[in-house]
Amino acid sequence: MGCGASRSLTYKAEVENIWDEVQRTLEPKKHKNTGDLVVRRSGWKTIRIFVSSTFKDFHMEREVLIKQVFPDLRQWCESRRLHLVECDLRWGVPKDSTSEETLRTCLGEIDRCYQDNTFPFFLNMTSERCGWIPNQGEVPENVAKEYRWVNGLSLTEMEIMHGAYRKDNPNTLIAIRESDFLKDMPEEIKRENFIDADPIAPEKLKILKMMLKDRFKGERLFKYKCKYNGLDDESGKVVLEGLDGSFSTKVIDFFKKRIAVQYPLENTQLDIYEQEREAHESFMKNRSAIVLGRNDILQTMKDFVTGTAIDVPLVLLGGPGMGKSSIMARAADEAVVQAEQNKIPGGGEHGWHIFYHFVGAIPGSTDLEKMLRRFLKEMKICTDSNMPKDYESAAQLVSGVLSNKNTRPVIIIIDAVNQFDDEKQANLLSWLPRSNLSAHIRVILSMINDTPPHKILNDRLKMPTEVEVTPLDMESRQEIVSEMLGRYNKKLDAQQNLKLLSKESSQNPLWLSIACEELRVYGDFSTVTEKIEELADGLLELLAQVLSRFEQENGGDLLVATLSLLEASNNGLLETELLMILGEEEKLMMPEDYDEMSPKDKDGKYNGMMLSAAKWAVVYRALRPFLRPFGDSGEGRLDFYHRSLSKAVRRKYFLQDDDSDDALCKNIYHWWHSKLANYFQFVQNVDRKVEEYPYQLIKINDKERLCKCLTEWPIFDRLYSEEFSSKLLYYWRKAGGYDTMKDCYIKSLKDLEDLGTTREELALRYEHITRILVQAGLYEPARNLLETLVSIEDDELGARPERMVEVYALCAELWDEIAKMHEFISRDNIKDLRPAIDFGRKSAALRETLEGDVHKYKFAIIMMNLAFNLNVWSDCGGDSTLSPTAAVDEGKEKIEQAISVFKEMDDLGREAEANMTKAILYPRESDEQLEFYQIALEQCQQAYGDNCKLMTRLVSNIGIYYEDSGDYQTAYDYFKRWHEVSVEVFGENHPKTIIAQKCLDEPLYRRIKASREEQ
Repeated sequence: MGCGASRSLTYKAEVENIWDEVQRTLEPKKHKNTGDLVVRRSGWKTIRIFVSSTFKDFHMEREVLIKQVFPDLRQWCESRRLHLVECDLRWGVPKDSTSEETLRTCLGEIDRCYQDNTFPFFLNMTSERCGWIPNQGEVPENVAKEYRWVNGLSLTEMEIMHGAYRKDNPNTLIAIRESDFLKDMPEEIKRENFIDADPIAPEKLKILKMMLKDRFKGERLFKYKCKYNGLDDESGKVVLEGLDGSFSTKVIDFFKKRIAVQYPLENTQLDIYEQEREAHESFMKNRSAIVLGRNDILQTMKDFVTGTAIDVPLVLLGGPGMGKSSIMARAADEAVVQAEQNKIPGGGEHGWHIFYHFVGAIPGSTDLEKMLRRFLKEMKICTDSNMPKDYESAAQLVSGVLSNKNTRPVIIIIDAVNQFDDEKQANLLSWLPRSNLSAHIRVILSMINDTPPHKILNDRLKMPTEVEVTPLDMESRQEIVSEMLGRYNKKLDAQQNLKLLSKESSQNPLWLSIACEELRVYGDFSTVTEKIEELADGLLELLAQVLSRFEQENGGDLLVATLSLLEASNNGLLETELLMILGEEEKLMMPEDYDEMSPKDKDGKYNGMMLSAAKWAVVYRALRPFLRPFGDSGEGRLDFYHRSLSKAVRRKYFLQDDDSDDALCKNIYHWWHSKLANYFQFVQNVDRKVEEYPYQLIKINDKERLCKCLTEWPIFDRLYSEEFSSKLLYYWRKAGGYDTMKDCYIKSLKDLEDLGTTREELALRYEHITRILVQAGLYEPARNLLETLVSIEDDELGARPERMVEVYALCAELWDEIAKMHEFISRDNIKDLRPAIDFGRKSAALRETLEGDVHKYKFAIIMMNLAFNLNVWSDCGGDSTLSPTAAVDEGKEKIEQAISVFKEMDDLGREAEANMTKAILYPRESDEQLEFYQIALEQCQQAYGDNCKLMTRLVSNIGIYYEDSGDYQTAYDYFKRWHEVSVEVFGENHPKTIIAQKCLDEPLYRRIKASREEQ
């Protein structure tokens, strides 16, 4: 026998002796069902997955894990209220570490896995390398004793012993890579990276694989193949292909199954409001994990929460990326803990309730009305059956709750108030009392400086307490880097830290967190210093770098298209919508010769082919940290979580900056808005079509399709409101104006008749279109339609009481609006007031015979309108049928009836309108008149905000009061506000806006304007 064979036998004996020693350290199972550990839990739980392997030869697998497997697994975990932390130590051990530091780092991380999960979730990858085998002198005595070190084992083998083998850990997955890939690999690369030079290695690996197969049977061990595919052009690293299926799928499936066994998903069914709260809780826990360098701000917020005699909100102010959301999340998390431990004074019998809401963090969180409903449900103010049906009623109810001294103590924490949907911006704080908050109410809001909500709060008489979020100091930055990288056992050396933190943008928490994430997923520790130097010193610039990397690694044009479509959308896109649009890959990107002015195909349906799941997974995996919602990818819609990413996308892909080609920029926008318009044209989901289709058509100035869209009855029904169809009218102004609207709807009514629509349905359509024309100020065509409506209802359908009451009410409303068109009160008003009063009385008489809250409410509306018109009748001098005095007496009686009903129904907005009418019934210039005007103004602001239909009437009436009193300067202020609100509510060319402008054009007020401008 030759000496080579002898040496081989010696190695075999040596390795067998080592494994004999290993066997003596095994732990016996305590009971048969050890592998079926089930952990019952309430709230969120952290899952740690430890990745064990040699480093140089498993670079490619670790890239797949960090960039594909773990993001997908994390997403799945979050849907089960689990936080996933992967323990990937590929560059977690700095090069200058001692042997003890290296050993303790690796084995100590496994200890953390035991602590968090009882049985660690452990993945080992083994092939043809053993890795570092410390000699006896390199393993300190205390480490050897603590971890029962077996001399002769490599560090990777000791990881297997400690994390899996000794306890027969059921959460262990062993992945053995077959050696076939080596046959196509150049010898030099093979020797340097994939074959262990230690002569004992072949025998060690042979026995290791044999022992692993014996210990971990069934699904806990698998073999996989891959192929050598050369070197990466940029990094020079070996590229292995074939890992996406045989390797990544098995890893994901195994850990999903084991996690589901150990942490089963509870089957309790949550209602929509509870689901929203849980989603916000998830975000809160995620964002509150790292908040460093903000102790002073957090203490100020804590003092605010626990303080006394606080009657104004606290507002956290700061620019984009300054960490406001993390601070708010930590403040909310700490408040929850304090409340549970009864450490917040003044909680009374039931303690403090903590309500938190993070705008933009989850699907639907930018919907203010939805948030208010959740608040009412959590506070047990409303149930599903009596929940307010619109924003105004929800806002007024919440305002009353926050002003009520009997309300349960509550701390309200709302982050990113400026990100609520734009349509509510003017009234987004109407739910927050302008007067003092109740003593047991705390409100904490965050927003960007000088945004609309900030300005609204500063315009109030009682301004909020403001706290400014300033840039991070150096110590805080260092803490953040250490903490963020330390969570994954990664660490920068002193020189690397200095290079990173010397960048000016490191003062911005968002920049710093993105930079740390870029370093975390960077695979080559030997070039981390160069990577740090390459990081752009600027938030938008760094985001552009990240997007460029995503393009290269995660889908190219598909990723660009996804970002562009999200940017062009109105309020984000459902995942299914994105997949359908992205499915037409060959038509996805804008051609070089595209021109927004050239004729376009407006009727091309999408082919119905969705983008493949595999391609979408690559794109979504990369973008997910920057998108909302958090949680299951199929829930809700996707949109940018942080506005900074939106800015970066506009700059990078829409070329929107100071040096860009304006024509090219417009073409790019037109391309993507057209893509969305063409898609939503054929969408069957009416809610989504209403949300996106008109918006996209306005963006591309396609008035023809916009007119067609607004005359589709399902679209009309979603946008129509009996009170005032503000969004529908806004869209018609963009589509060509109100005359165009009139012509289109009259044609639509004729088409319905031609199609043989039932007379009942036709009558209802006539009512709705007539009301829209009244809202638009088109009174003459409205009268013509109304005559047809009366004929259908009275002559053909038998004058049904439940329908005639609505027809009479509409007649009264039309004549009421016509009567208000007179610039001055005179005898000429009588002819228009008479039908308004007569139809109002008829409607009221019928209402009293009908049961239900709806009829009760509308009865009060008619009473209020009658009171107003009776007062005008008195001012006109009356006639032989009704004297001025009798008209005023009847008006006062009716307005008190109306106020009583509105109070009973908790309708603050209508009560404001009734108090305004009550003021009108008092003598002009009287103190009583001004008193009730001021009450109505305060109630109107509380219920609806500053820009609403009622406000136009209020400020004009108060202006008239001061004009009658001779205070023309104050009168001018109110008349100017009257015109501003009218433009906002009705539009520039509405008859009511024109009347307001004519008032300002009077010589007296023109002189006051000129005088002020000179000053």
